Order: sequence, then C-alpha cells, then structure tokens
Amino acid sequence: MAVEMALFLFFFSTLFLGTFEVPRFLLLGQKVERASASMADLVAQIDPSQGNVEAKIDDLFVAASGLLEGYDLATKGRVIVSSIANPTGDAEVIVWQVMSPGTFEAITKLGEANTAPTLPGDLVVREGENIIAAEIVFLYEPLFGSIIYDPRTLYARSFTRPRFTNLTDIPD
Repeated sequence: MAVEMALFLFFFSTLFLGTFEVPRFLLLGQKVERASASMADLVAQIDPSQGNVEAKIDDLFVAASGLLEGYDLATKGRVIVSSIANPTGDAEVIVWQVMSPGTFEAITKLGEANTAPTLPGDLVVREGENIIAAEIVFLYEPLFGSIIYDPRTLYARSFTRPRFTNLTDIPD
C-alpha cells in the first residue's frame, strides 16, 4: 500500500504542478510574442520630425514592461530594437540598435550595429528602405523547480516598416 500511495502522490503532484506551470509557460510565451510585435509596430510609428526619437523609444521600453506585467523585464529580460537599412542596394546593414535598461545579459540574434544582419530568408530590405526589428529575450524560470520545465530563454522577434520616413538615425 505504501508503494501505491507513493506512486499516486508522485502522479498527482506532477499533474497538479503541471496544470499550473504549463499555462504559465504558455502565457509568458504569448506575452513575449505580443510585446515583440507591439514594440516593432510602435517604434515604426515614430515620426523623427516630431522630436527626440531616443526618448520616445525609452518610453516604449516602459510600455514593454507593462505588456509583460507580472514578469520582471528589467532583471530577467531585455528588449532590443534595431533599424536595418539597405542604403545602396548592395547589402543590408544594422544602422542603429537600442537595448532596454536592465541587468539581464541578452544577445541579439540579428547582429550588432554597423554589421550585416542575420535576417529570415524571405525578408528583403529594398534599396533606400529600412525596417525596424524588435527582439525580446526573456528567461523563464519555473516556480516549482525543474519538475515540468527547465529554466529556458524565450525569444521573439518582429519586423515592421516605418510609417512616416526611414528611421536610419536617431536624432536628438
């Protein structure tokens, strides 16, 4: 009977923890995806003729924290916004890149500023145009240890073309 009870408790506790941890993991994944798409879209709506672009992007980083409400973006994640241009028609280049404040060590999968980006195969930046890319990197840590999931880094990226004019530099 003790063996049966031990097996039942193990199965029941795993089932109980799974019904909590799996939805939490899925919810965080959806929030990261939505926040990435929202950041790319909102940065693409910035009109550089209307003032300080960098301050507006900083405000959007605060909004990204709100989109990930319930999760600490400053210590467990980062938002990376990049502007990718093709000024001569020869090759794309990351013309600027801004990272949200925080202590989490995040690395962009697109590449660093002033280098050729690693883009999806079907994404083309035509001569004279640019796109805005928003990446979100977030460390998921399960509440109940690694019974269901191990800690892992979630990653999402989105691309959008600027609405008003190319955002190839960040004027003050």
